[in-house]
Amino acid sequence: MVSTTFHRYPNLPGALEEALCPIHTTVLIPVYNEEAALPRVLEDVIANVGPGYEILVVDDGSSDATVAVAQRYPCRVISHQVNRGKGAAMRTGLAHARGEKVIFIDGDATYPASAIPEISRQLDQYDLVRCVRHDGRDKIPLVNRLGNLFFDHLIRSVHQVEGADVLSGLYGLHRRHLLAMQLESDGFDIETEIMVKAGLLALTAHSMPIQYHERIGEKKLKPLRDGWAILLRVLRLAAIFNPFATYIMPGLMLWLLALAVVLIPRHDPSGISRGEPAMILGAMAFLTGFQLLMLGGVVHLYITRHGMRRPSRILDLLTRQPVRLANYAFAGLLVLAGGVWTLVLASQWVWGGPASFRSGQELIIALAMVVGGTKLFATTLLMALFASNTASKQCEQDHRSAVVRLSGVEPVQ
Repeated sequence: MVSTTFHRYPNLPGALEEALCPIHTTVLIPVYNEEAALPRVLEDVIANVGPGYEILVVDDGSSDATVAVAQRYPCRVISHQVNRGKGAAMRTGLAHARGEKVIFIDGDATYPASAIPEISRQLDQYDLVRCVRHDGRDKIPLVNRLGNLFFDHLIRSVHQVEGADVLSGLYGLHRRHLLAMQLESDGFDIETEIMVKAGLLALTAHSMPIQYHERIGEKKLKPLRDGWAILLRVLRLAAIFNPFATYIMPGLMLWLLALAVVLIPRHDPSGISRGEPAMILGAMAFLTGFQLLMLGGVVHLYITRHGMRRPSRILDLLTRQPVRLANYAFAGLLVLAGGVWTLVLASQWVWGGPASFRSGQELIIALAMVVGGTKLFATTLLMALFASNTASKQCEQDHRSAVVRLSGVEPVQ
């Protein structure tokens, strides 16, 4: 069983000052077996921050003296009983952070704590401030540098995330945005998830150049294992949060393929008929493309429901009750007509024998009608469910916004 243990602040002369000065920024340091580097990190952080900051160290089940080292400094320490991963440590810290601004910094002494005050100041204007490792990149192992370059290009191209050094370990965001992301990553893919979802939420971003330093202690990132986890996270996020590239575009391409196959000549120059194979290929391409298009619409509604996309006017039109009723009626008509047609063809086969059956292309069309009608009915039902939930959430947000405008006070949740 995994639990969390808190280590309280020592009795400091500044405790009263802290009580009188509200915390605006949490400096969150996830650590795992960093007893060698952590003193340098904490000393640098303490030297660069002042009133209004809290330092929160999240120990991810270290087996060395990391917790004992952290307890010697004026910071809060949260401990996992077992090692769960960097992402899990950051999510635990986020749940207990008291500042509206949250700044993440690795605990291996590679990032300059002197950048923290400037990050906090920039967060007054921007939603996300990311530090780019401009100098000292030679301190990064070659395989990691190549991996960072690859993932920078991949994430920019797949998710349209702007900026360089997406996997930097020093950055800051507002706590409300981090909570809205509903983070799930447990490992080193946490930065990928945060940056992709920041792009989806259309957060304003700012980049700062920094000097990267030599790591103190043993490195925890395993290039192959963690690189594979990051790649899977990029693809998983694309499957959920980029429906246009993942579903809609392939669906349209399959429809074009279906159209091209249907339009090819039914006979080749030797006179051999190839209508049935072409009809089978065209029908499968059409049905698969239709499924992808419908799935893209459902996924878009899903991410809209979770606040990661703005509602689409086209989908709003398609999910209105008159259109849904028309879809149900059309789907039922397709299933009924295709089913009756299939039964007629099947009866001809039964009564006349296989040798007398010459309606292969008609059977393909009839079965495609049944399958297509079933898909249309099921997809319309799913879209209706997601659309109703999205509309309810939008009404709730509009109500909360109205309350804020009238009273000037954020309602209690």
